[in-house]
Amino acid sequence: MALAALLVVVTSRSLPRPATAPFDPQPLERLRRARPEFVLLGNSMVGTRFDERTLRRSLRPHRISVLALSGSASAAWYLALKNVVVASGHRPRVILFFREQELTEPHKWVTAPKARRKLEQLWVGDEPLVERKLAPRPTDFIDRIEWYRKRAVPLENWRVKTEPLVERAGELGSNLIQKGPSPRLRKRQINKLFALRNLRGADGAAEQAPSGKPQVFEEELAQSFLPDIFELTKANGIPLTFVRVRTRAAASGAAKTASEQRYDSALERYLLAQGAEFYDMHDADWESIDMYGEGDHIAGRLTRRYSQLFVEHMSQIFH
Repeated sequence: MALAALLVVVTSRSLPRPATAPFDPQPLERLRRARPEFVLLGNSMVGTRFDERTLRRSLRPHRISVLALSGSASAAWYLALKNVVVASGHRPRVILFFREQELTEPHKWVTAPKARRKLEQLWVGDEPLVERKLAPRPTDFIDRIEWYRKRAVPLENWRVKTEPLVERAGELGSNLIQKGPSPRLRKRQINKLFALRNLRGADGAAEQAPSGKPQVFEEELAQSFLPDIFELTKANGIPLTFVRVRTRAAASGAAKTASEQRYDSALERYLLAQGAEFYDMHDADWESIDMYGEGDHIAGRLTRRYSQLFVEHMSQIFH
Protein backbone atom coordinates (compact mmCIF):
# COMPACT_ATOMS: atom_id res chain seq x y z
CA MET A 1 0.00 0.00 0.00
CA ALA A 2 2.80 2.40 0.96
CA LEU A 3 4.65 1.56 -2.25
CA ALA A 4 1.51 2.28 -4.31
CA ALA A 5 0.98 5.60 -2.53
CA LEU A 6 4.61 6.56 -3.14
CA LEU A 7 4.24 5.67 -6.82
CA VAL A 8 1.18 7.91 -7.15
CA VAL A 9 2.95 10.83 -5.44
CA VAL A 10 6.12 10.51 -7.54
CA THR A 11 4.15 10.08 -10.78
CA SER A 12 1.81 13.00 -10.10
CA ARG A 13 4.75 15.31 -9.38
CA SER A 14 6.53 14.25 -12.55
CA LEU A 15 3.51 14.75 -14.82
CA PRO A 16 2.94 18.18 -16.37
CA ARG A 17 0.25 20.41 -14.90
CA PRO A 18 -3.16 20.10 -16.58
CA ALA A 19 -3.53 22.41 -19.55
CA THR A 20 -5.11 25.78 -18.81
CA ALA A 21 -6.54 28.45 -21.04
CA PRO A 22 -3.60 29.82 -23.06
CA PHE A 23 -2.57 33.45 -22.87
CA ASP A 24 -4.81 35.54 -25.11
CA PRO A 25 -2.55 37.86 -27.15
CA GLN A 26 -5.39 39.90 -28.69
CA PRO A 27 -5.69 42.58 -25.97
CA LEU A 28 -1.90 43.06 -26.05
CA GLU A 29 -1.80 43.31 -29.84
CA ARG A 30 -4.74 45.71 -29.85
CA LEU A 31 -3.05 47.97 -27.29
CA ARG A 32 0.19 47.98 -29.28
CA ARG A 33 -1.70 49.07 -32.39
CA ALA A 34 -3.92 51.67 -30.70
CA ARG A 35 -1.26 53.25 -28.45
CA PRO A 36 -4.02 54.85 -26.34
CA GLU A 37 -3.62 57.73 -23.93
CA PHE A 38 -6.22 56.19 -21.61
CA VAL A 39 -7.11 52.58 -20.89
CA LEU A 40 -10.36 51.82 -19.07
CA LEU A 41 -9.83 48.60 -17.09
CA GLY A 42 -12.31 46.54 -15.09
CA ASN A 43 -14.98 43.86 -15.28
CA SER A 44 -18.57 44.16 -16.51
CA MET A 45 -18.81 47.43 -14.60
CA VAL A 46 -16.73 48.70 -17.55
CA GLY A 47 -18.11 46.38 -20.23
CA THR A 48 -21.76 47.35 -19.70
CA ARG A 49 -21.07 51.05 -19.24
CA PHE A 50 -18.80 52.08 -22.08
CA ASP A 51 -18.89 51.96 -25.85
CA GLU A 52 -15.34 52.44 -27.11
CA ARG A 53 -16.31 54.14 -30.37
CA THR A 54 -18.55 56.61 -28.58
CA LEU A 55 -15.78 57.43 -26.12
CA ARG A 56 -13.30 57.98 -28.94
CA ARG A 57 -15.65 60.33 -30.77
CA SER A 58 -16.54 62.23 -27.61
CA LEU A 59 -12.93 62.59 -26.43
CA ARG A 60 -11.20 63.21 -29.77
CA PRO A 61 -8.25 63.81 -30.21
CA HIS A 62 -7.54 61.65 -27.14
CA ARG A 63 -7.01 57.96 -27.88
CA ILE A 64 -9.07 55.57 -25.73
CA SER A 65 -9.05 51.78 -25.27
CA VAL A 66 -11.53 49.77 -23.21
CA LEU A 67 -10.17 46.63 -21.55
CA ALA A 68 -13.29 45.02 -20.08
CA LEU A 69 -12.70 41.57 -18.54
CA SER A 70 -16.14 40.31 -17.59
CA GLY A 71 -16.23 38.23 -14.43
CA SER A 72 -12.80 39.48 -13.36
CA ALA A 73 -11.46 41.00 -10.15
CA SER A 74 -8.22 42.33 -8.70
CA ALA A 75 -6.02 39.31 -9.55
CA ALA A 76 -6.95 39.65 -13.23
CA TRP A 77 -6.48 43.42 -13.13
CA TYR A 78 -2.96 43.01 -11.78
CA LEU A 79 -2.13 40.49 -14.53
CA ALA A 80 -3.68 42.74 -17.18
CA LEU A 81 -1.50 45.62 -16.02
CA LYS A 82 1.60 43.43 -16.00
CA ASN A 83 1.12 41.28 -19.10
CA VAL A 84 -0.91 43.61 -21.33
CA VAL A 85 -0.40 47.27 -20.44
CA VAL A 86 3.25 47.12 -19.37
CA ALA A 87 4.08 44.50 -22.01
CA SER A 88 2.66 46.76 -24.73
CA GLY A 89 5.63 49.09 -24.28
CA HIS A 90 3.23 52.03 -24.12
CA ARG A 91 2.50 54.09 -21.00
CA PRO A 92 -1.16 55.20 -20.94
CA ARG A 93 -3.05 56.40 -17.91
CA VAL A 94 -5.01 53.40 -16.63
CA ILE A 95 -8.47 54.16 -15.25
CA LEU A 96 -9.45 51.21 -13.08
CA PHE A 97 -13.16 50.86 -12.34
CA PHE A 98 -14.20 48.82 -9.31
CA ARG A 99 -17.21 48.18 -7.13
CA GLU A 100 -17.54 48.36 -3.36
CA GLN A 101 -14.54 46.61 -1.74
CA GLU A 102 -13.25 44.64 -4.73
CA LEU A 103 -9.75 46.13 -4.55
CA THR A 104 -9.04 44.29 -1.30
CA GLU A 105 -10.81 41.01 -2.15
CA PRO A 106 -8.09 39.05 -4.01
CA HIS A 107 -10.00 35.75 -3.87
CA LYS A 108 -13.20 37.13 -5.34
CA TRP A 109 -14.57 35.04 -8.22
CA VAL A 110 -11.28 33.24 -8.92
CA THR A 111 -12.98 29.83 -8.55
CA ALA A 112 -15.85 30.64 -10.92
CA PRO A 113 -15.17 28.91 -14.29
CA LYS A 114 -15.55 32.06 -16.39
CA ALA A 115 -13.45 34.18 -14.03
CA ARG A 116 -10.79 31.47 -13.79
CA ARG A 117 -10.53 31.31 -17.58
CA LYS A 118 -10.13 35.10 -17.76
CA LEU A 119 -7.34 34.83 -15.19
CA GLU A 120 -5.56 32.07 -17.11
CA GLN A 121 -5.78 34.01 -20.37
CA LEU A 122 -3.72 36.76 -18.72
CA TRP A 123 -1.17 34.34 -17.23
CA VAL A 124 2.35 34.33 -18.71
CA GLY A 125 4.81 31.69 -17.50
CA ASP A 126 5.21 31.46 -13.75
CA GLU A 127 3.27 33.98 -11.69
CA PRO A 128 4.48 33.22 -8.14
CA LEU A 129 3.12 36.47 -6.72
CA VAL A 130 -0.38 35.73 -7.96
CA GLU A 131 -0.24 32.12 -6.78
CA ARG A 132 0.87 33.27 -3.33
CA LYS A 133 -1.78 35.97 -3.08
CA LEU A 134 -4.51 33.54 -4.12
CA ALA A 135 -3.46 30.93 -1.56
CA PRO A 136 -6.01 30.45 1.26
CA ARG A 137 -5.42 32.56 4.32
CA PRO A 138 -3.71 30.94 7.32
CA THR A 139 -6.96 31.33 9.26
CA ASP A 140 -8.75 29.15 6.66
CA PHE A 141 -7.13 26.05 8.11
CA ILE A 142 -8.78 23.32 6.03
CA ASP A 143 -8.42 25.21 2.75
CA ARG A 144 -4.80 25.97 3.61
CA ILE A 145 -4.05 22.27 4.18
CA GLU A 146 -5.65 21.40 0.85
CA TRP A 147 -3.59 24.11 -0.88
CA TYR A 148 -0.35 22.67 0.55
CA ARG A 149 -1.49 19.16 -0.41
CA LYS A 150 -2.05 20.21 -4.02
CA ARG A 151 1.42 21.73 -4.20
CA ALA A 152 3.13 18.75 -2.56
CA VAL A 153 1.03 16.01 -4.18
CA PRO A 154 -0.65 17.34 -7.35
CA LEU A 155 -3.13 14.51 -7.80
CA GLU A 156 -4.93 16.57 -10.44
CA ASN A 157 -2.04 15.81 -12.81
CA TRP A 158 -2.64 12.09 -12.25
CA ARG A 159 -6.41 12.43 -12.62
CA VAL A 160 -6.12 14.19 -15.99
CA LYS A 161 -4.04 11.31 -17.35
CA THR A 162 -6.02 8.42 -15.86
CA GLU A 163 -9.60 9.68 -16.02
CA PRO A 164 -10.12 8.98 -19.75
CA LEU A 165 -8.84 5.42 -19.29
CA VAL A 166 -11.15 4.80 -16.32
CA GLU A 167 -14.13 6.23 -18.17
CA ARG A 168 -13.41 4.09 -21.21
CA ALA A 169 -13.13 0.96 -19.06
CA GLY A 170 -16.44 1.82 -17.40
CA GLU A 171 -18.14 2.28 -20.75
CA LEU A 172 -16.90 -1.06 -22.05
CA GLY A 173 -18.03 -2.84 -18.89
CA SER A 174 -21.42 -1.17 -18.95
CA ASN A 175 -22.00 -2.12 -22.59
CA LEU A 176 -21.47 -5.77 -21.70
CA ILE A 177 -24.10 -5.90 -18.96
CA GLN A 178 -26.87 -3.53 -20.05
CA LYS A 179 -28.77 -2.40 -23.11
CA GLY A 180 -30.12 0.97 -24.11
CA PRO A 181 -28.24 4.21 -24.80
CA SER A 182 -24.51 3.89 -24.40
CA PRO A 183 -22.83 5.51 -21.39
CA ARG A 184 -21.04 7.86 -23.78
CA LEU A 185 -24.39 9.01 -25.23
CA ARG A 186 -25.93 9.39 -21.78
CA LYS A 187 -22.91 11.42 -20.67
CA ARG A 188 -23.28 13.72 -23.68
CA GLN A 189 -26.98 14.15 -22.94
CA ILE A 190 -26.33 15.00 -19.29
CA ASN A 191 -23.53 17.42 -20.14
CA LYS A 192 -25.76 19.14 -22.68
CA LEU A 193 -28.58 19.44 -20.15
CA PHE A 194 -26.35 21.02 -17.52
CA ALA A 195 -24.21 23.12 -19.86
CA LEU A 196 -23.37 26.54 -18.48
CA ARG A 197 -25.34 28.28 -21.22
CA ASN A 198 -28.48 26.38 -20.15
CA LEU A 199 -28.24 27.41 -16.52
CA ARG A 200 -30.18 30.66 -16.26
CA GLY A 201 -28.08 33.47 -14.86
CA ALA A 202 -24.98 31.33 -14.44
CA ASP A 203 -22.83 33.40 -16.79
CA GLY A 204 -21.62 36.34 -14.78
CA ALA A 205 -24.02 35.70 -11.90
CA ALA A 206 -21.17 35.85 -9.42
CA GLU A 207 -20.54 39.43 -10.46
CA GLN A 208 -23.82 40.36 -8.85
CA ALA A 209 -22.94 38.79 -5.51
CA PRO A 210 -22.54 41.15 -2.54
CA SER A 211 -19.05 41.57 -1.19
CA GLY A 212 -19.95 39.98 2.16
CA LYS A 213 -19.06 41.17 5.66
CA PRO A 214 -17.66 44.68 6.09
CA GLN A 215 -13.92 44.99 5.72
CA VAL A 216 -11.39 47.02 7.65
CA PHE A 217 -9.15 48.46 4.96
CA GLU A 218 -5.92 48.44 6.95
CA GLU A 219 -6.40 44.75 7.79
CA GLU A 220 -7.02 43.76 4.17
CA LEU A 221 -4.41 45.89 2.40
CA ALA A 222 -1.31 43.66 2.75
CA GLN A 223 -2.99 40.53 1.36
CA SER A 224 -4.53 42.46 -1.53
CA PHE A 225 -2.99 43.22 -4.94
CA LEU A 226 -3.01 46.98 -4.34
CA PRO A 227 0.62 47.28 -3.11
CA ASP A 228 1.76 45.14 -6.04
CA ILE A 229 -0.25 47.18 -8.52
CA PHE A 230 1.42 50.36 -7.32
CA GLU A 231 4.87 48.80 -7.30
CA LEU A 232 4.36 47.63 -10.89
CA THR A 233 2.89 50.85 -12.27
CA LYS A 234 5.39 53.14 -10.51
CA ALA A 235 8.32 51.09 -11.81
CA ASN A 236 6.96 51.44 -15.35
CA GLY A 237 5.75 55.03 -15.25
CA ILE A 238 2.05 54.25 -15.65
CA PRO A 239 -0.29 56.76 -13.93
CA LEU A 240 -3.40 55.36 -12.24
CA THR A 241 -6.92 56.62 -11.69
CA PHE A 242 -9.39 54.65 -9.58
CA VAL A 243 -13.15 55.03 -10.03
CA ARG A 244 -15.66 53.41 -7.69
CA VAL A 245 -18.80 52.90 -9.76
CA ARG A 246 -22.26 53.84 -8.57
CA THR A 247 -24.22 50.73 -7.63
CA ARG A 248 -27.93 50.11 -7.99
CA ALA A 249 -28.29 50.49 -4.22
CA ALA A 250 -26.66 53.92 -4.32
CA ALA A 251 -28.84 54.96 -7.26
CA SER A 252 -31.86 53.85 -5.23
CA GLY A 253 -30.90 56.28 -2.49
CA ALA A 254 -29.17 53.94 -0.04
CA ALA A 255 -26.63 55.74 2.15
CA LYS A 256 -23.26 54.28 3.07
CA THR A 257 -23.04 52.50 6.40
CA ALA A 258 -20.59 53.69 9.04
CA SER A 259 -18.24 50.78 8.29
CA GLU A 260 -18.38 51.54 4.55
CA GLN A 261 -17.55 55.18 5.22
CA ARG A 262 -14.54 54.21 7.35
CA TYR A 263 -13.33 51.77 4.69
CA ASP A 264 -13.81 54.28 1.88
CA SER A 265 -11.99 57.06 3.74
CA ALA A 266 -9.01 54.78 4.46
CA LEU A 267 -8.96 53.57 0.84
CA GLU A 268 -9.02 57.12 -0.51
CA ARG A 269 -6.19 58.22 1.79
CA TYR A 270 -4.08 55.27 0.67
CA LEU A 271 -4.70 55.76 -3.06
CA LEU A 272 -3.96 59.48 -2.93
CA ALA A 273 -0.84 58.91 -0.83
CA GLN A 274 0.40 56.56 -3.56
CA GLY A 275 0.01 59.30 -6.16
CA ALA A 276 -3.14 57.94 -7.79
CA GLU A 277 -6.35 59.81 -8.54
CA PHE A 278 -9.62 58.64 -7.01
CA TYR A 279 -13.27 59.32 -7.84
CA ASP A 280 -16.22 57.93 -5.91
CA MET A 281 -19.43 57.95 -7.95
CA HIS A 282 -21.73 56.99 -5.07
CA ASP A 283 -23.48 60.38 -5.25
CA ALA A 284 -23.34 60.85 -9.04
CA ASP A 285 -27.07 61.50 -9.36
CA TRP A 286 -26.87 61.90 -13.16
CA GLU A 287 -26.62 58.09 -13.18
CA SER A 288 -30.29 57.44 -12.37
CA ILE A 289 -31.90 54.17 -11.33
CA ASP A 290 -33.78 53.83 -14.64
CA MET A 291 -30.43 53.38 -16.44
CA TYR A 292 -29.77 50.03 -14.77
CA GLY A 293 -30.37 46.63 -16.29
CA GLU A 294 -29.47 43.50 -14.35
CA GLY A 295 -27.89 44.07 -10.93
CA ASP A 296 -25.33 46.88 -11.05
CA HIS A 297 -25.03 46.68 -14.85
CA ILE A 298 -26.15 49.54 -17.04
CA ALA A 299 -28.82 48.42 -19.52
CA GLY A 300 -27.26 47.38 -22.84
CA ARG A 301 -29.40 49.74 -24.88
CA LEU A 302 -27.96 52.70 -22.95
CA THR A 303 -24.24 51.98 -23.29
CA ARG A 304 -23.66 54.70 -25.90
CA ARG A 305 -25.77 57.20 -24.00
CA TYR A 306 -23.97 56.35 -20.76
CA SER A 307 -20.59 56.86 -22.45
CA GLN A 308 -21.66 60.35 -23.57
CA LEU A 309 -22.97 61.24 -20.12
CA PHE A 310 -19.80 59.99 -18.45
CA VAL A 311 -17.63 62.21 -20.65
CA GLU A 312 -19.97 65.13 -19.98
CA HIS A 313 -20.00 64.74 -16.18
CA MET A 314 -16.58 63.17 -15.55
CA SER A 315 -14.40 64.95 -18.11
CA GLN A 316 -11.85 65.83 -15.39
CA ILE A 317 -10.67 62.21 -15.50
CA PHE A 318 -9.35 62.60 -19.04
CA HIS A 319 -6.53 65.10 -18.71
